[in-house]
Amino acid sequence: MIRVLIVDDEKIVRKGIATFMPWEDYGMVVVGEANNGENALQFMASNKVDLMLTDLSMPVMSGIELMRETRRLYPHVQVAVLTLHQSFEYVQEALRLGAIDYISKTQLEQEQLEDVLGRIAALMRRKGADQAPAAPDKGDLTAADELYVLYKLSDQGEDAKLGEAWEAGAVEADAGVWYWTSRPSSVTAGADAAFVCFRNLAALDRKTVMHLLRVYRNHDLFYDYEPSRSSIVVADSGAILERHKEEASFPIGDVKQSWLASDWVFDDALFDRRMHELKALRLPPIRLTRMFYTLTDEWNKLYQHIITAPIEIEDTFSSWVRFEAWLRGARELIYQSNMKPHYSAEIQTSMTKAMNLVQQMMDQPVSAAEMAQMVNMSGSYFSQCFKQITGQTYTDYLRDMRIERAKEFLRNTTKTIQWIAEQIGYNDEKYFSRLFRDHVGMLPSEYRKHNRP
Repeated sequence: MIRVLIVDDEKIVRKGIATFMPWEDYGMVVVGEANNGENALQFMASNKVDLMLTDLSMPVMSGIELMRETRRLYPHVQVAVLTLHQSFEYVQEALRLGAIDYISKTQLEQEQLEDVLGRIAALMRRKGADQAPAAPDKGDLTAADELYVLYKLSDQGEDAKLGEAWEAGAVEADAGVWYWTSRPSSVTAGADAAFVCFRNLAALDRKTVMHLLRVYRNHDLFYDYEPSRSSIVVADSGAILERHKEEASFPIGDVKQSWLASDWVFDDALFDRRMHELKALRLPPIRLTRMFYTLTDEWNKLYQHIITAPIEIEDTFSSWVRFEAWLRGARELIYQSNMKPHYSAEIQTSMTKAMNLVQQMMDQPVSAAEMAQMVNMSGSYFSQCFKQITGQTYTDYLRDMRIERAKEFLRNTTKTIQWIAEQIGYNDEKYFSRLFRDHVGMLPSEYRKHNRP
């Protein structure tokens, strides 16, 4: 049977698809539902799935992001997209990520259900997804107290294989995951793989052990892997399973605010402490990456007048080591771009703090003199330093930041022009519209018309 996972943020849609489509007639069974991408990945971490039917527009994680993560973590899972989107770009991106079918919700009428399932089943047979034989169990997990597992870290696609030296006795537990019940003699992890020894497994059944291997790969391996270590030893497997029974609550808002502040850019000790605290949180890797995607956008807006090039972030990080290297590189770019030899680190920290406050207090009429007080500087010296470091007067910088924020609102919301004006510190809609036209070349309403996705 083809095991199906349905992912859609609307409960009535999930229930309708699960109930009314004749799954069994086509050798399929619905094994689970999820209301967003993160929950879908969490489900696949502990359940076998062959086919995922997903919407594209969902909160928390979009269908496109979910497809990227599924392709990386579970390349054997086939994906069919069910959505209201008709955009050519969406279709192309979904197909590029390997979607085997693209179905419009508006076309899912009762008489078409059999055609849809028949087409998907045929495409899956063509892919060979329902004909792949189960991996032979060369190791009896019920009798094993220790397990030796090799995890591929890099995304090598569906055809990633063990090297010849590793083939003997290896059992493929999942895509990119192999195990032995006795220690192999010639395994070396290398730069794109991690070798892990799990101990004290005698009390766990096979299903629980397989669940442990998936949970560890999707979370703890990210933080435990270090290139300098030949292997990782996990002595308390029960603690890992217990920790992941329920989704933990993380202070994301506080963490984001601490990284939006500028103090860590110039203070080595503070930066190292923030890094230690961030790692100690052990956020799910996908949540960590998504948070720093958002932060990267904010940094690029905040420092656009001083950095030599936009900060770029990778799509995924295979380990904390790679993530830390990226973050240190981003910090160095900000630091080097911000350094002006004529000003002390304290002055430059004050300037960066002022730019940060502009972003946070954009809806308030904060003058240059008031901002100078907030960063503990005299008004005239603040204005002089601000222009030297950013290349703009404080007033011009504030105006440009407000215009950029207005563009975001116009592109991404349907809020009124008056509402947008108030959010960026202008109570007079007509004045804001004139100002916007003078600097953008068109009225806000015209900009929205030409730039809506």
